[in-house]
Amino acid sequence: MTVSTYNPADHVNCDTHAPNSSTVADKTAMDTSTITNKDDIVHLMPTLTDLKKPHSDQEFIEKAMAEERSNHKNLIASSRDELPSVLVNGVMIDRTAIAQELQYHPAENKEDAVFLATQALVVRELLRLAVLSDSSLGESAWDEDEEKAISSLIDKNVKATTPNNAICERYYEQNITDFMTDPIMSARHILLACLPEDGDERLKLKKTAYDLIEQINADSNSTAALIELARQHSACPSKEQGGDLGVISKGQTVPEFESTLFKLETGIAPSPIESRYGFHIVEVLNKQPGIQMNYEQVSAAIANKLSQQAFHQSLCDYLFTLTDEAEIQGIEMVLAQENIYRG
Repeated sequence: MTVSTYNPADHVNCDTHAPNSSTVADKTAMDTSTITNKDDIVHLMPTLTDLKKPHSDQEFIEKAMAEERSNHKNLIASSRDELPSVLVNGVMIDRTAIAQELQYHPAENKEDAVFLATQALVVRELLRLAVLSDSSLGESAWDEDEEKAISSLIDKNVKATTPNNAICERYYEQNITDFMTDPIMSARHILLACLPEDGDERLKLKKTAYDLIEQINADSNSTAALIELARQHSACPSKEQGGDLGVISKGQTVPEFESTLFKLETGIAPSPIESRYGFHIVEVLNKQPGIQMNYEQVSAAIANKLSQQAFHQSLCDYLFTLTDEAEIQGIEMVLAQENIYRG
């Protein structure tokens, strides 16, 4: 397999970056004392072809080109020239298709999105070529229904091992803490609301929250005191029920509130909980830890999970084989179970 790596800087139209070109020419002019007429200075950015030619100022040109590349390291394809040129067995991946494919590949940065979109289309082209070369499928199957043809090809070539009971039980024993029910609790609260960006107001409300907690704890009937104060001060609709939030399980509230809430013991929390909504004065009424599930309860789910993992691994192996047998130019394939194929 022949592989070369796509670099966005190699596809940039230098005419669109005149400020950088001027900087290079101006610096050259400053270093050349014999040039005195500014009209004689040609403001051009050296191309990659120029770098291959003998030049007395080769080091300076290489530095300028490195700066040009760094300026565009996060460039996403927004025009034909900014998309990679990738070929699979001499067939170019359509750049319009790459641009359309981007929406299916969210990534941490724009370059990764372009890479993942392009790789997905390379994989699809490999599968298309495999369908065409398969005697039981061929071009007629592809023309009739592309997705069905790919599915038939995968069913024929990807054989995953079904995990037996011993494998599933061993997985359960090695990951037993993963098979517990979520803890649940019942609680009531007072919400002192404030916008996240209002720092001064948050400082005032935090002090108010501590004052209310002190007042509640000083009362001989702290629960009754919290209910009354919730009706007076809480900005949550639960104020009508004395701040009662009912039964809460993980995932039902915002993360910053939940992460602290489930660490509390029963009773009035000694400190308010801060969230994006403000400060919460909390009383935990009841708390039930998660329950350990036995193997019989989760065996079907484990078998399904391990079967899916085995299928994806087998699919990876098959696509690695197709990749090795093809001539791919313009991209270095990085096949993984998470991004292997969008089909």
